[in-house]
Amino acid sequence: MTNDTIIALSTPPGVAALAVIRLSGPESRAILDALTAEKIEWRARHAVYRTLVGQGQILDDVVLTFWQAPHSYTGEDTVEISCHGNPHLVEKILRASLEHGARTARPGEFTQRAFLNDKLSLTQAEGLLDLLYAPTERALASARAMKEGKLGHALEDIRRELIDLLSHLEASLDFAEEGIEPRVGPEFIGRVESVRSQMGQLLRTAPLGRILQEGALAVIVGEPNVGKSSLLNTLLHEDRAIVAPTPGTTRDLIEATCNLRGLPLRLIDTAGQRESSDPVEIEGARRARAVLPQAQLVLHVVEAHLPYAPAKFDFPEGIPSLLIANKADLGRHASLPADAIVISVRSGEGFEQLEARIESALLAEMAGESDTVLTINARQNATLQRAAQSLDRTLEALHNGSGLEIVSIELRDALHDLAEVIGETTNEDILTRLFQNFCIGK
Repeated sequence: MTNDTIIALSTPPGVAALAVIRLSGPESRAILDALTAEKIEWRARHAVYRTLVGQGQILDDVVLTFWQAPHSYTGEDTVEISCHGNPHLVEKILRASLEHGARTARPGEFTQRAFLNDKLSLTQAEGLLDLLYAPTERALASARAMKEGKLGHALEDIRRELIDLLSHLEASLDFAEEGIEPRVGPEFIGRVESVRSQMGQLLRTAPLGRILQEGALAVIVGEPNVGKSSLLNTLLHEDRAIVAPTPGTTRDLIEATCNLRGLPLRLIDTAGQRESSDPVEIEGARRARAVLPQAQLVLHVVEAHLPYAPAKFDFPEGIPSLLIANKADLGRHASLPADAIVISVRSGEGFEQLEARIESALLAEMAGESDTVLTINARQNATLQRAAQSLDRTLEALHNGSGLEIVSIELRDALHDLAEVIGETTNEDILTRLFQNFCIGK
């Protein structure tokens, strides 16, 4: 499939000052030669101004930039057409190019060709995808680090060490018959432990990686009129939910996303929890309880100036919760628990502490790795977990004095899993799912 020439619009559709159309493949230059009356002297990394003509009609005045294989994004001959951003002009150029032998690119096919032509690794491709969709500056920094190959370099360092360990071990096994004792003492074990520690550091970034890619779900609960909707609006910096002094204003779930210290936070405001005969209010309270098991954090709001009363229902086990005492401008009751975060939506008091506590609660699994820029995604995490388990079994075998053949098998399994993360042995289904997530033209 990489011997054909593909084409797609690489800029968003719609009216704009300019649009960029990308051609990649062996016939890129020939297709455009056929659409220009004036001969083009193609020079790599140089732009030329030409008028494109199709079926005797002027298509558009364009700028053509040629990227010669292998020094292009895809590793193939590539031409970028910069034309006017009128959708009708874009469509005419695309149609004319298809008539001269190009075909429409599939989603992510340019990047897939770059991967197949060794222009970027699998982890770099994943970083590029994250870069396109990153919702916050922190997510952008993480995606950029992966796109620049920092994760790939870290994994390659681990891989080289494992290969060296395995080579040393198997050389010892090969010469065992000659009475040469395998050197798998404290130094060898220490090296395996060091590799396992490096892998553990990467694995501890998975919670942050998940949050940066998907956002963290925080559910706001509490009795009516404690300020749940006001808290939502303040965190969003906009009037998203209706706020009124009448209890029970919120009847349904209201969801919105905010940027909290670089973390994408999906907030859900819920109906107040109280005894009611109103069927709509009862249903709102039921929905609030139903969404709780999906949360990564529960924000339980109470009123700071009133006697503290625990929530009227139990929060799901294993999901962290924060007690937020709102309306501190009206006073602070002595019954408030010591761990309550005291705030005032009206005055802004306590919000810096609240944001810090939310961040800490979400990143509690990070174990000191919360400041890292480099993170791993769900696919990488699952495969690295298997590699780590193989290393754990390696260390167990070494400490128990098990046969070195078992140690060798476990080290090989760890190497195999590492190769899958890097992309050397990744199956076709994983690659297909990855590149289909890209937009057409990338």
